Amino acid sequence: MPQISMGARLRALIQSSAPVIAPGCYDGITARFVEQAGFSAAYMSGLCVAAARGLPDVGVLGIDVMVDHARVIARSIDIPLIVDADSGYGGAYNVYEAVREFERSGAAALHLEDQPFPKRCAAMSGKKLIGTDEMIARIRVALDARTDPEFMIIARTDAFAVEGLDAAIARASAYEKAGADATIIMSVAAEADMKRITAALEKPTIVMMVEGLRPLVPAARLRDIGYPLVVYPVSLLQAQVHAQKTMLQALSEEGTTQASLGKTATLDQIAEYLDLPKSTRIDDQFARYQAEAAERQEH
Repeated sequence: MPQISMGARLRALIQSSAPVIAPGCYDGITARFVEQAGFSAAYMSGLCVAAARGLPDVGVLGIDVMVDHARVIARSIDIPLIVDADSGYGGAYNVYEAVREFERSGAAALHLEDQPFPKRCAAMSGKKLIGTDEMIARIRVALDARTDPEFMIIARTDAFAVEGLDAAIARASAYEKAGADATIIMSVAAEADMKRITAALEKPTIVMMVEGLRPLVPAARLRDIGYPLVVYPVSLLQAQVHAQKTMLQALSEEGTTQASLGKTATLDQIAEYLDLPKSTRIDDQFARYQAEAAERQEH
């Protein structure tokens, strides 16, 4: 039987009646945490990857860095991965190559946004938008680039914070008519606005929940409103930053990490999370193969 692609698996999840949550991850171990916690999809945030490189989310990272991170994450898990492709990293050919490379990395989908290059994080002020026609052309180039028709091209708009809800809905509607498989309207917070969005759009639309930025709505409620998939893009980064800063502050003040011992994972637990037993099983199997070969030679 032919293997079902990750894009097809993601589409099936979106079409199911159950709410789907995709937590954000940014390296192999955070990706494994997402899968081991039982989530059926994962998300790679550009902000988180930039932070892992010690940089702000202002579009400074290029295709190669982002694709490398996507490849590491995709090979670490067996659930669909959605990746943040910013505004496509440049001109039309950059968009084309980004789609090709992210598809090869093992991702199930990417989203492109209607900001110029370089972009700004959705949480920042001073965002600018490209014209709707230019974004439609960007989407069409992305659709032409994919080799697996199930690989999802998601169109994201930042128009809500710049031009208002009506303009954001109009843009998202135009993007889905241009062929985008799904849309994201950023910065939406009020349930009344969410209901207007899901009622106005024909294709799946995705919502992002960010702690400390806007009210958090449970996934089941969001599914009732009409969102089949909810992304928590930066939750793990926020948790990591808080925990590590807290530990380092205590170490600086007390000269020991004793106070953190009950709040950290052991090395044995980390080895288990990274599936060290699998490497041990392979080593054991290799030893058996060697022993069998030596026995055959003796006879």
